[in-house]
Amino acid sequence: MIPTTEISGGMLDALIVYVAILGILLLIATWLRLKIPILKKYHIPAALIAGIIGLILGPHFIGLIPSHITACWSALSGRLIVFVFAPMLMGSAASKVDKGMVKKLGGACCLSYALCALQYAIPILLCVFVLTPVFNVNPLFGTIVEQGWAGGHGTAGGMALVFEELGWMDGQSLAVTSATIGLVFGIVGGVVMINIGIRKGWTAIMKTSASIEGDAKELYPDETSKPVDTRTAVAPGVVDNFAFHAALISVAVLIGWIINWALKTYLNFSVSWFVTALFGGLLLWQVIKKTPVAKAVDQATFSRIQGISLEFLVAGAVASVNVPVVVAYAMPLIIQQTIMCVLMWFMMMWYVRRLFGTYWFENSMVYFGTFTGVAATGLLLLKTCDPKFESDASTIFAARSPFCSWAVGGGILTSMTPVWVAQYGALPVGAVYFVALVIALVLPILFGCWHPVDKESA
Repeated sequence: MIPTTEISGGMLDALIVYVAILGILLLIATWLRLKIPILKKYHIPAALIAGIIGLILGPHFIGLIPSHITACWSALSGRLIVFVFAPMLMGSAASKVDKGMVKKLGGACCLSYALCALQYAIPILLCVFVLTPVFNVNPLFGTIVEQGWAGGHGTAGGMALVFEELGWMDGQSLAVTSATIGLVFGIVGGVVMINIGIRKGWTAIMKTSASIEGDAKELYPDETSKPVDTRTAVAPGVVDNFAFHAALISVAVLIGWIINWALKTYLNFSVSWFVTALFGGLLLWQVIKKTPVAKAVDQATFSRIQGISLEFLVAGAVASVNVPVVVAYAMPLIIQQTIMCVLMWFMMMWYVRRLFGTYWFENSMVYFGTFTGVAATGLLLLKTCDPKFESDASTIFAARSPFCSWAVGGGILTSMTPVWVAQYGALPVGAVYFVALVIALVLPILFGCWHPVDKESA
């Protein structure tokens, strides 16, 4: 149940050094972000800049950073998401969903399945009618969008055994490449959308354009900076506030690991670790909320720990792009990924706007980021347009996870779809997903979750 792999001191030393190098890249990127006006103007995150620097210095370009370091960063990115998800349903935020938000929750679930179906139906059918006849690509090529975009690097890397069993050895590399493209598009496209949203008045939280005009302060002097919140119901002499909350997250992560192991061992059911860690956090909260320990739980501290994981996750994922695979499959990838970029943009700017009503833009950002990169990307974009999580987007996003995450973005549909394509053929599978897409898009309209947009605010 508990991993028995022995980790030597040398391996730990290497991991610490590799993470330290990534930290140096983040410092350099932060300096560039503060000094270069265009990066500030368009909200380009320091983590993305750090990843691009790492990619340029990596084995596929300058070669200053060797491949074993970038491989470590890639693997690390797939694990850090566990620490982002584990505390999402712990603390006061876990009980915010009320009857007035049930419709939004239902709409969020429909949207999650619709985006999954979209990322399978269109690429698979595109393979059937264009990419396979013209470029002779394997029909399984149509499955890499959902694996990479909704699933992220961890899921894409984990598909190696599935593709190996199906006899398509390029699958894992292409899925990871798709994950990287999706991640970059999610962050860059999301930042562009946030800038447009602020200018057009779509954002409910950020009402001014100061932050995108280049005159907003991003490095505060001592007299205006806010100190790190160190409040805790446990005396500082007993345990540090961050350490206490990190310990709670650790328990949730371990519970998630045990749940994950039990599902695989006894039910032969595979689900992403970050999903079971989410349940682990919820189970832990159900226990501690009835004890005095609950008074020591602070959502802001959880957010700070999640933020650290987010920054290193994004930087490491971008820096570990598999460039040779991109070159080898350049044209099919360009066609496939471009079409999906356009469709995802349309879904966020037209469909989601009518689905959520109030705070529609904040909700669109968390789903756009999640279904183009990983949940961490969605949360990163949400923090950009809703820095203090004042909207209901984070609560709804967390609440819909138990209903959706077991199936999409690294769940059972992700792992089984390549098998179904190989077994039944791409056309039948693509057609089924297309029907599922239509149903998922129509259901919110039938159940009264639709919000017509006024022409004046269009």
